[in-house]
Amino acid sequence: MSEVVVQISAEESRDSSLLSNAIDAFAKWAVESGLSTDSGDAPDIMMMTEFAGGEMRRKLVFQDRDHAARFLVFWRVERQRGRGFEASALSA
Repeated sequence: MSEVVVQISAEESRDSSLLSNAIDAFAKWAVESGLSTDSGDAPDIMMMTEFAGGEMRRKLVFQDRDHAARFLVFWRVERQRGRGFEASALSA
């Protein structure tokens, strides 16, 4: 089995709760849509934290290239949604 590693930059992972929530939401969606099975086998996504160059980074490890690609699309949407929320909170 091959693994696909996605590195989330320090800038992207500043709000760790947004990333964690996105991973949780993606995992739930993947099971509900049939992309993943709820079999209790090895995890579909593993997250590792790396501290390098004075910055925290996240590495996400997927068991399937398609899952990784779909998560990246999902993550871009969630990041944009999070930025929209930040902008509206700042202007309030």
